[in-house]
Amino acid sequence: MYTLYGSPTSRAARVMWMLEEIGALYEVIDAKPHCDAVLALNPSGKIPVLVDTEEGEDQAIFDSTAILLYLAEKHGQLTIPPGAPGRARMLSLVSFAVDDIEQPLWTMVKHGFTLPEEVRAPDAVRPACHYEFARAMQALEAYLGDGPYLMGDAFTVPDIIVGHLGGWAKATRFPVPEGRITDYMTRVRSRPAWRVVAKARAAA
Repeated sequence: MYTLYGSPTSRAARVMWMLEEIGALYEVIDAKPHCDAVLALNPSGKIPVLVDTEEGEDQAIFDSTAILLYLAEKHGQLTIPPGAPGRARMLSLVSFAVDDIEQPLWTMVKHGFTLPEEVRAPDAVRPACHYEFARAMQALEAYLGDGPYLMGDAFTVPDIIVGHLGGWAKATRFPVPEGRITDYMTRVRSRPAWRVVAKARAAA
C-alpha cells in the first residue's frame, strides 16, 4: 500500500499514473506544498511525497522522478533492468525530459503564479523559454524514432514524464509540433491509466 501526498493537478499526477500502470494500491492525501504533513516527510516542503508502507516500515520518497524510478525498479515494470541493453538510453531520456522539456515550462509557470509577485518577470523569460522548448521538441522528434514510445515498443518511465508535460505545454500555450509528436502525445495520454488520473484531475 502506498500513500501519496500531493494533488492530481501537480506532479503527483505522474506518480498516480505510474501507480495505475503497475496496478498498485494507493491513497492520495490532498496536500499543499509546505503544509505540516508534507514538511514532516520532506524538509523542502515540496510535493509529491510517496510513503511506502509495504515493507513494514514507512519509507518516504520525494521528487516525482525519483518516485517513478523507485516504483519501476521495485515492481519491475515500465523500466529497463540495470545492466540490460537500453538502460542507459532510458535514463538519458528521463534526464532529457526533466532538463530540456520540463525546465522551460516550469520556468514559465513559476513566473506566472508560483513565485512572489515582486520577483515575477513573465515577459522577460518568455522568449527564452519558448526557444528552449522548441529545441527540445526537435530533439524529442528525433528520439522518438519509428517506435510508438521513446523506448520503441516498450512504454517506460520517460513516457510518463513526457506525456504529463504535454498537458503542461497545452496549458501554458507552448506549441507542440503537429505530426509525430502530437500523435505520440495522443497515444500516451489515451492509455487507461492516464484516463483514471485525468478524471481525478478534473474533479480536483
